[in-house]
Amino acid sequence: MARIVVLLAVVILGYLFWQKLNSCPPQQRKKLLLRSGFFLLIAVLLLLVATGRVHWIAVAITAALPALKILFSLLLRALPFFQVWLKKRHAQSGHPAPPSNSQLTKEEAWQLLGLKPGASREDIIQSHKRLIQKLHPDRGGNDYLAAKLNAARDLLLGH
Repeated sequence: MARIVVLLAVVILGYLFWQKLNSCPPQQRKKLLLRSGFFLLIAVLLLLVATGRVHWIAVAITAALPALKILFSLLLRALPFFQVWLKKRHAQSGHPAPPSNSQLTKEEAWQLLGLKPGASREDIIQSHKRLIQKLHPDRGGNDYLAAKLNAARDLLLGH
């Protein structure tokens, strides 16, 4: 008999909630749903405490802990791959290199390429090739450094 009374109360409360939800303006429905969900959760927890059946919630939380630990460790392992993916995505986004604030001087060009003034044309080309392979955006570098290296090479070769 008690179960029928509880079921009848749930049905009546559900009907009243449905009526309230339909009469509520659309802007307030989300707020009403969130508030009602919160109070429903508290009511269910109080009912479980009163009947002595809360123990299954503790078991469910305890059972979820190993799964959360595994997910966390997988997330930590995937983090470097995610960072590489972000770099590739940024490189493919087609952002132009930031504009240079000042003109590159010959002294800066020699320093960028790691050469001493008066190095041969072949040394300039070799140094540029070696550095651009490390700093190219397709290899994890950035557009700014690649543009600086190209500008240094062009300045020293007279292009």
